[in-house]
Amino acid sequence: MIICLYTPFFLFFSARNVLSLYKTKAIMRFYLVTTMILLLGTALVAQGNTYKTITATQSDTLIRNHTASGDVIILDVRTSGEYIAERIDKSRNLDVNAAYFNDSIDRLDKNKIYLVYCASGSRSAIAFSRMQSKSFKTVYNMQGGIQAWKYASLPTVKGSGTGTGPILISSLMIKIYPNPVVDLSTLEIEGFIEGEVKIEILNALGSLVLSQKVVPGRTITINGRDLSPGLYFYRLVLPENQVKSGRFQVAR
Repeated sequence: MIICLYTPFFLFFSARNVLSLYKTKAIMRFYLVTTMILLLGTALVAQGNTYKTITATQSDTLIRNHTASGDVIILDVRTSGEYIAERIDKSRNLDVNAAYFNDSIDRLDKNKIYLVYCASGSRSAIAFSRMQSKSFKTVYNMQGGIQAWKYASLPTVKGSGTGTGPILISSLMIKIYPNPVVDLSTLEIEGFIEGEVKIEILNALGSLVLSQKVVPGRTITINGRDLSPGLYFYRLVLPENQVKSGRFQVAR
């Protein structure tokens, strides 16, 4: 009799436990399927990208195979001094240790093919990793850097070059701070370029009020006390007569 009285309660709690277990399994299946879909989606995105470390000889072949199309951009991530001393022909300079490196690569076309190198491979590995994290489509890291390139008896060039091109002009940044200019302000150039470039400042009428050469990464001082209040324009004169411009305000 006692067993009969407790039987309904036993059956109720048993059914409840079975239902709870079923719901738990259903939730687990849901999360498992969702996780698999997310992982598959990530894998499919990754499949569209190419990230490889290649030898100097393979790098030379890569450059030669894309000479006509111009799709390969060779990035020298050493200092500008190292770049001017000796470099791979048609390479572009951007110091991976410069404060503006991340901002500059954000302005590059991520659908191009990039070959990254440094002196021995250490700094290019850092740049290679950062470009992967920013989802560049195709990036090659040259193993052993320019040392391996020279060891393979591949050609280099020396001295100043253009250091920039139409593809990389957008990577250049010109900062003026504080802006508006009241007393003394700083003008700074950051981005892909080596050697000296010329900065020109013009008033609203187009008259030249300042012309000065500056090395990217360094600064010049704008003295607001020497300028009348109003709107001014700056013009960065680049190699091959390329120009990047902007404007700023002088206030009192």
